[in-house]
Amino acid sequence: MTFNFLRGVGNHHLEVARLAWFAGAMAGIVFAGVHLFRDHAFNIIEFGTGWGLLNAGSGAATAAKDIGVAKANATTSEAP
Repeated sequence: MTFNFLRGVGNHHLEVARLAWFAGAMAGIVFAGVHLFRDHAFNIIEFGTGWGLLNAGSGAATAAKDIGVAKANATTSEAP
């Protein structure tokens, strides 16, 4: 299994925002699965709404950073 989706533009290192996204997705799946067998007290709609709003902000920040890094790499590679 490859974890390239957790890496940045240069594919050199793992990014914290993408790791947090992955951890949140796994937490939602695990919480929902555990509460199926326990008490059905976990509400995936509430969890998903809050997590989705947090992801919107972190996704926008990650996209802005990736665009900035790509523009910086494009301008430095064109320099003589």
